[in-house]
Amino acid sequence: MCVRRQRFGDIDLRRLPDNPSPPDVWQERAACFGVDPDVFFPTTEEEASPALAHCTGCGIREECLAWALKNGERYGVWGGTTEQERRRITRHVA
Repeated sequence: MCVRRQRFGDIDLRRLPDNPSPPDVWQERAACFGVDPDVFFPTTEEEASPALAHCTGCGIREECLAWALKNGERYGVWGGTTEQERRRITRHVA
C-alpha cells in the first residue's frame, strides 16, 4: 500500500516508513509504554482522547501508524489515529 501522497490531518503521510518494524522492536520507546492497554482500545471514538494524548508527543508515532496501516490494524488507537481515521486514510490513499 502506498501512503505517500499527502498530509492527512496533522500527519504527513510522506514521512511514514515503507517497511515499519513490528511493535516488539519499538514499543519500549513509545510514549504509551507501560500504560494500561485498555486505554488504547476505547469502545467509542469519543473515548479515544486519553490514548491520543499519549500519541501527541510520541517519537515513534510515524512508525506505529505505518505498522498499523501496513498490517490493517482494525482496532484501537495506533500512531495517533483512531480506527475511523485509519479507515479514512486507507480509503483516501487507495
